[in-house]
Amino acid sequence: MPNPKGGMPRKPDALKKLHGTARKDRSVGSTATPTGMPTRPTGLSSQAARVWKSLGPKLHGLGLLSEIDQSTFAVYCQAYADWLEATRLLNKLGIANWYSETESGYRQVIPEVAVRDKAYQVMQRLETRFGLDPSSRSGIAIEGQQKIANATEEFLFAPRVIA
Repeated sequence: MPNPKGGMPRKPDALKKLHGTARKDRSVGSTATPTGMPTRPTGLSSQAARVWKSLGPKLHGLGLLSEIDQSTFAVYCQAYADWLEATRLLNKLGIANWYSETESGYRQVIPEVAVRDKAYQVMQRLETRFGLDPSSRSGIAIEGQQKIANATEEFLFAPRVIA
């Protein structure tokens, strides 16, 4: 997402520490660092609630999620749930049925494809804020790296069912 002041958005301090790029001379000074785990908001779909329950504690443990991030993380979880639901529906339909023909003979994509793509765009914009994309995770080197590496490996490779 573009920065309102122009240029690239500021990287969170927690990500800088995880990547080993934090420097005192570039520090803003005292920044607010909320520490509590956010409570899951009501109104999330059941799928989004499962994403919150699965991903939230892991991000909080890495210092990438705090109580002030509740709304942004809720939007990410709901977008992920919407993307998953739309993808499942499209997979059931089969790719040959992703198009409909208008009365004039014009072939157009069904609305479910646009819903899935929009949810993915929202996810893509927000995932860098929580270190959920490969470039945000690259170069992570922190104290107690073995513990974090195991948590990261567990998150990435452990079999889990998000139904």
